[in-house]
Amino acid sequence: MGSKIKFPKVMCTQHPDSVSKYTSTQEEITEAFEAVTRYGCDEYMPDYEGKTTPYHQNVQIVSKLIEETRYIPGRDVFITPRAPSAVHENRFRQLMVMMSVAEANYSAYEYSEDQAISELVHPMTSSIEEIVDAQQHMTDISKLAKKEFSFEMDPPRIIPLIEDVPGLLNAKDITANTILGCQDQLNDTFEKYRIFIGKSDSALTFGHVASTLSCKYAISTLHELETEIDTRIGIIFGGGSLPFRGHVTLENADNFFEEYRGVDTLTLQSGLRYDHEIGDAEKLVKIAKDKLSSQPNVLSNDEKKELINIIAIFGARYNKAMKSVAPVINSISDFLPQQRDRLTRRGKTGYSRDAPDITPISNLCCSDIKKELEACMPSENLDLPRAIKFTGAFYSIGLPPEIIGTGCAIADVKEKIGEKACERLLTKYFPSMQSDLQFAFDYLDMSVASKFLPNVFMKHVSQDIDILRDLFDLDNTCNPSYEILLEMLPPGVLLPNRNSGDEDEELLQLTRSALFKMGKIRKSLG
Repeated sequence: MGSKIKFPKVMCTQHPDSVSKYTSTQEEITEAFEAVTRYGCDEYMPDYEGKTTPYHQNVQIVSKLIEETRYIPGRDVFITPRAPSAVHENRFRQLMVMMSVAEANYSAYEYSEDQAISELVHPMTSSIEEIVDAQQHMTDISKLAKKEFSFEMDPPRIIPLIEDVPGLLNAKDITANTILGCQDQLNDTFEKYRIFIGKSDSALTFGHVASTLSCKYAISTLHELETEIDTRIGIIFGGGSLPFRGHVTLENADNFFEEYRGVDTLTLQSGLRYDHEIGDAEKLVKIAKDKLSSQPNVLSNDEKKELINIIAIFGARYNKAMKSVAPVINSISDFLPQQRDRLTRRGKTGYSRDAPDITPISNLCCSDIKKELEACMPSENLDLPRAIKFTGAFYSIGLPPEIIGTGCAIADVKEKIGEKACERLLTKYFPSMQSDLQFAFDYLDMSVASKFLPNVFMKHVSQDIDILRDLFDLDNTCNPSYEILLEMLPPGVLLPNRNSGDEDEELLQLTRSALFKMGKIRKSLG
């Protein structure tokens, strides 16, 4: 295996988690330029997943870098688009993005022998067949480019993005079987292979702690795989600045790089670039380049078994609480600003996410934990907003989602698996949990949250808070400026049963202003 293989360290992305800056698709060309020249990123991800990104954006970015910088795409800096999923969006859009990659490579060919774009991210990966099919289509388009333009292009490799807890726990098998499938069906060989693990959406469906533990489980097993095959595995970690979405901030850098040892590439999302102090993003990029690709914390077989049961317990508690809140959270999220040009969540051109299939987890759990998980999972999709607005909506009513189910789940771990397992959870598996929770408690106001959320939900969360406060000695004093803004929010405007035709425009403006200012205080939309 090539020990000299290196992966890009910091991938600048188009995630719409900045509260202070709306970025149009045209501005994203300059954003890519600044990612390299200002922030020091060595990778940029044009994003077509759930976005109205123009297909020619790839060639525009490549051309701008070639014409206006000394950086050669494909050698000094990497452009790695995220294509739509053929299953969850539509195949036509996926193929159009692949064609745009061929156009960008053709355009760059006269300037450099290095292929400008050599990889694409495939979102919401739920099966090996999706990746093999996408790789086949990319191969077909490469052949078409050769036929039509007498242009040789190595088919860009497809990077699976795994975004749910069952997938993360199965990341080793997904990766191994994808590599094998591409070898068998496409006669392809891999000296290196990248895989993208997502923090946000796994948290959306299973809660913060289960998501964190699942990402760490995936990192461990992917490094395990690397020792078993002749392929270097590069792990991309996708996370935002709030703890629920990864806690990727300068202030939390020490915790982050220790928690996620073994990651090779880190995403630098919009919230950190535009909402945090000037210079913070650049400093974090420098730290990342030094800290990433460190030796991972590899789990033993016994630890992996224990971790799966712990993850199931946290997922059960989180989902048990979440069943009653979807309408409220959807309504509040509609008031949060749209900071990128997104597709709608529904309709023929829309985009939404389904609840994960928990079978891969439940089959590995102890019988009582399995029953609890199966009983707590929603029987149908909750149709929640995307992770950024979901997170922002909860923060905006004084209940950070990191808290939901966490206290009761810790108590359940102690009761069902044992005190030593609980101790390992807090000291080995997730040592910075207390830091994440203290951040969340700084924006917690139960009196405000109770105006918006059902009593049954608030009862669950009150139990969580009591347990967490006692266990971690957390300070439950809400940020004073944030608290004032929370108390200004009119439930009648934000709740889903409002009469939209009778709304006072001045009150609507006041509400949006308060939501915006709260985002500025927590330094992220969501």
